[in-house]
Amino acid sequence: MAGWAVNATDEQAIALLPEQVWATALRQDGESHEIKGPDGEWLSYQVAELTGVRDLTGWPAGTRLIVRQVKPSRRDAKKLTVFEKRTGWRYQIVTANFPAGQGLSGVPASGQVWFVDALYRDHADVEDRVKAIKHVGLGPLPSKS
Repeated sequence: MAGWAVNATDEQAIALLPEQVWATALRQDGESHEIKGPDGEWLSYQVAELTGVRDLTGWPAGTRLIVRQVKPSRRDAKKLTVFEKRTGWRYQIVTANFPAGQGLSGVPASGQVWFVDALYRDHADVEDRVKAIKHVGLGPLPSKS
């Protein structure tokens, strides 16, 4: 799985997604991923499958694209595209290479968009922690000597 900066082609595909295809994003513990909005209301992060909408010519067979929409933070507000400012959401895309109907062997529901999104975010959290540990001087560990 990998993610990348959303470009104009991605935004055009996202704009074509009907409202009903968006599903509530889940945290790794299975709870809804929600934040408190500026007016005190609870807002759910949402995920959708972008695979059938965006042109994937040249991509490997079985490639799936999962898009996540989140309310931007104040820090993110400076970097939003015109499309993101218009919709009020910040978008992130993840690619996965396991089929929608099958998912991971022996893991129920692992082909669902919310599962792929949670799995990717969990892996990204681990990578961030490893990077932080290396930054504080533990880069040579583990060591054989």
